[in-house]
Amino acid sequence: MKKVNVKKVFGSELKELMRLLSSSGKECYIVGGAVRDLLLGYKNFNDIDLTTSLSVEQLKQILDKNQIGFDDRALKYGCLTVSNQKRNFQITSFRKDIRTFGRAADIELVENIEEDAKRRDFTINAIYCSHSGEIIDPLGNLEDLNKIKLDFIGDPEFRIKEDYLRILRFFRFVAVLDLKDENVASKNLPIIKKHINGISDLSYERVASEIRKILLARSPTFALILMNKVDLYKKLLGIYSQAALLKLEKLENRYKLTPSLVRRLLALDIKTSIPLMTKREKKYFNQLTNLLGLDHNPNYLGYKFGERASIDLLIIKEIKEGLIIKAKDIEKIKNASRKIFPIKFSDVNPLTKNLNITKEKIKLMETFWISSGFKASKEKLLSLSS
Repeated sequence: MKKVNVKKVFGSELKELMRLLSSSGKECYIVGGAVRDLLLGYKNFNDIDLTTSLSVEQLKQILDKNQIGFDDRALKYGCLTVSNQKRNFQITSFRKDIRTFGRAADIELVENIEEDAKRRDFTINAIYCSHSGEIIDPLGNLEDLNKIKLDFIGDPEFRIKEDYLRILRFFRFVAVLDLKDENVASKNLPIIKKHINGISDLSYERVASEIRKILLARSPTFALILMNKVDLYKKLLGIYSQAALLKLEKLENRYKLTPSLVRRLLALDIKTSIPLMTKREKKYFNQLTNLLGLDHNPNYLGYKFGERASIDLLIIKEIKEGLIIKAKDIEKIKNASRKIFPIKFSDVNPLTKNLNITKEKIKLMETFWISSGFKASKEKLLSLSS
């Protein structure tokens, strides 16, 4: 395999950090998602995981000596985080788990990269990239990555019981990597189903983070179908409707829409006690919920509420109420969202000299203007005030 140009792909700051750690004579590698995504052809790498045979004490000494700030709140897990304005570099010492307690574990630091690889969750996440750009595959998992095959490292039941969050991570990778039947080791599904109640022991924050990533994937349909097969959809998201799920993805693809958590929650009628939405998303959720009772009028919707909300509303209404969206409806919405009402307050108030009457007149003119398909002239609209 060709070597990776670490500086070009991951940036000069990471290259320099790896050089610094490697200059001690110890090993330092990029591992996990960044290497996986690089080999799969993705180009954006936000948070990057590093692993090293340095102990945490040695790590701290090197970073302190070179005046590099770090966060040591996860120190007991053998982990430090170096941050810049754009990215986080999480640096973890080689380790193996001695005893596990769901999310927590007693660990032992090791200097063997194979031992470090064995404790990782999935085969596609146990591939490393050295400071010099060499790809290291300690457990022989490149074949799984080349086939984009999702499988646990070692005994899947043991790995799940180590950390029940791996159940949700399994479905998250199905969603974000847009996997299909042939990419998923089906032997894992009965084992996952056996242990779904273990998710109840996880914090809301961790569960919500994984569910958000699933629901915001470009194509989450197959992941949600599999979640339903193991009874996890009902446990976390409510009533499952495959017809609604397939129709939603079809409509989103037809109109080239970016993933929207709110659109998907409303269209799929997802009801969960797990807090998934940000404040902004909650506001948008309430707006769309209130709009569901409005009549289907593309010109009115587009002008009053904008392109995004209007198209989301029509999609939700088609899925939940059987409304049929026509191509001309979408064009009307897009056109209406760009319209600017030609009448100003100062155009009307001198004619009426009464605030309430002015407001009523403007509302009447706006309604007439929308119903005319935005064709009524300013003169025509002003004539309505006489």
